[in-house]
Amino acid sequence: MKLLKYFFVLFLVNFNLNAQPGWSWPEDKATAEEKNVLYTDYLKQGECEMAIEPNRWLIQNVPNLHVSIYQNAIKILRCLIDKEEDADKKNELIQEALSVFDKRIENFGREAYVKNRKATFAYTFYRSDKTQYANLHNMFMEALELNGNKLGNSNIVACMDICRKHKLTSKTITDDEVLNIYDDLSKIVSFKLANDPKNADRLKRYQDNLDKLLTATITVDCNFVENTLGPKLSELVASPSNGEIMETDYESLAPVEEQYSEEAINLAKKIFQLSITGKCTSSDIALEAAKIMFTAQRDFAIAKFIAGREQANNNYETALEYYDGAIESTADDLQKSEVMLNKAQLYAVIGNKIKSRQNARKSLTLNPNFTDAYKLIGNLYMSSYDDCREGKSRVKDRLVFIAAYKMFKRAGLETKANQAREQFPSMEELFNENLEIGESMNTGCWVNEEVTLNKR
Repeated sequence: MKLLKYFFVLFLVNFNLNAQPGWSWPEDKATAEEKNVLYTDYLKQGECEMAIEPNRWLIQNVPNLHVSIYQNAIKILRCLIDKEEDADKKNELIQEALSVFDKRIENFGREAYVKNRKATFAYTFYRSDKTQYANLHNMFMEALELNGNKLGNSNIVACMDICRKHKLTSKTITDDEVLNIYDDLSKIVSFKLANDPKNADRLKRYQDNLDKLLTATITVDCNFVENTLGPKLSELVASPSNGEIMETDYESLAPVEEQYSEEAINLAKKIFQLSITGKCTSSDIALEAAKIMFTAQRDFAIAKFIAGREQANNNYETALEYYDGAIESTADDLQKSEVMLNKAQLYAVIGNKIKSRQNARKSLTLNPNFTDAYKLIGNLYMSSYDDCREGKSRVKDRLVFIAAYKMFKRAGLETKANQAREQFPSMEELFNENLEIGESMNTGCWVNEEVTLNKR
């Protein structure tokens, strides 16, 4: 009965195989078919010990039969590896599996795809074996070069991990090589983020892990960024590639915005990322890198960073330009509101209270609940007593405090509101000027707010 069942299965498989494209049967087709049926049947039953020999026979004797003999060989060998307890025998099986990947490429191509999977497989078993770090590194470098942005997600962090381990144990990789590998992997993450937003959280974790592995591999500090990478960027900017020069718009006689080489832009991105990792964002080179990045691609966060740095350096006009650049780089009203307030705060520092309030009000039109904007306007009014005081009416001179109080109340700042209230006119001052609580008056001056009289 079992024999009858076997020949029935053989008949069905033989029928199906003959109907499927991609099979290259040898002259001794019957033996090949028998071996194929045997190993696939054993594999389906989970009997990998029985499946391995007929599968090996096919790979050795009919290597171009069908790609599935290699795909299934990896499944069988993985099963055997997981069960094997003897370290030497386990290693032999791993090596056999790696050779299966190579034989698959020899007979069915798809080198990039297969080497990507080979690196994943090897890393699974050799990532803690110091004797294999050099081989693993070479596998990942091949996979990275062949696949580029198609490198498997599981290989992104694994590649950097092996780079770290190989450098620390062999000392044969330079810091520049490590940086190039890190840069290539970071570009892949950026590409995937742009094209696979559903996996954004996972990809951001990959980048975080790349950053951590980089700093665990080489010393990334302010000195390295400024003195090693900084001069390289300066050289690229001073001598742009492809004969790039500053152009001029001859109709307006205004210089066209400078264009940078791709090499300079990529180095700028690397410097900026490493400046964040190494906490070096206060350096001049980080600022220069950010400006190059913003020229290449308008980005809200980069523009805001540049504006903040320029403001800290007292370069107020430049700071305002980049704040405007940040606003133009986003469609998000909350982000625009935030930058409008930044501009308002800068104008307050300069002493231009009118423009400060204008920008704070613009901020509030985009985000009516932005308490910091109300607070800023309140502070502007509080500091305007000396500017607006005429000395003719003690009540009118103190109206700015009532205006400030109103702003602080809107912001929910009770302490600040109480401080403003302490400066209200006294009841005696209202009586002396024949005024009453509840009357409406204008503050005059630049404040020009209608307020309701009240006493302190």
